[in-house]
Amino acid sequence: MMAPFNEFTLAISAIILVVTTIVGVILLSTSIFKINSSMKKAVDIIEKYQRPYLIINLDDTNLIVKNTGKSVAIIDSIIINNEEKLDELTGKIINPEQSILAKGNYKSQKRIFIELNYHDESKIYKDSLPLR
Repeated sequence: MMAPFNEFTLAISAIILVVTTIVGVILLSTSIFKINSSMKKAVDIIEKYQRPYLIINLDDTNLIVKNTGKSVAIIDSIIINNEEKLDELTGKIINPEQSILAKGNYKSQKRIFIELNYHDESKIYKDSLPLR
């Protein structure tokens, strides 16, 4: 037969063990969530740094598309003033720091609004910008 002191000590030890285990699981879970959140932020920053960025410049006779980003871009479509589609550039691959020209006469157009759709190996991008 156990003495009452030993039973009390064992009960307290069991309670402490259970409480310590629960606290450990809670701390471990919060740490995992914080690590997961940090990893997602790091991936987002890397994706933003590594993505393609297409810019468009215009002179009187040429539309110049340049990739100022860090990865290859593939043009899905370029639409001018919501009506004219530049099919000659659809599917074109633009490497980082590379430019391509689209010939046309843009001198007479007072308002030029471009809708640019492109993608890289993992994401689709859409930019809309006024040039004049």
